[in-house]
Amino acid sequence: MLTGESIPVINQHSQASEAIRVLNEKNLGAILVADQSGQVVGIVTDGDVRRHVLKGTRFASTAVADLMTENPIHIDPDMLAADALSIMQRYEITVLPIVDATGKMLGILHLHNLLGKGEFRFLL
Repeated sequence: MLTGESIPVINQHSQASEAIRVLNEKNLGAILVADQSGQVVGIVTDGDVRRHVLKGTRFASTAVADLMTENPIHIDPDMLAADALSIMQRYEITVLPIVDATGKMLGILHLHNLLGKGEFRFLL
């Protein structure tokens, strides 16, 4: 999992232009949206951005709150990697926020963290 400064995160009161900057900088395909106390309140994915742009609205000044998916699917830090992978497969997602019992952000897990970027091979 990615932790600390490696977590792509943005404040819930930011604008879409800042979300794009963080998406590009962290290159994970998603960013977490957090409140002032560090609790995860949403997630913005590349797909969310694409869908919003296609609506034809003024994107750069759009509030992140209007882009994000609220209360994203997440896991706690004690879950097994196999369980995380199962959740990702069930919901067809590639990232999972990792939060504590109060919802505070601890990290983010990408499918590549589990399978290895470019290293996944089927064993027969």
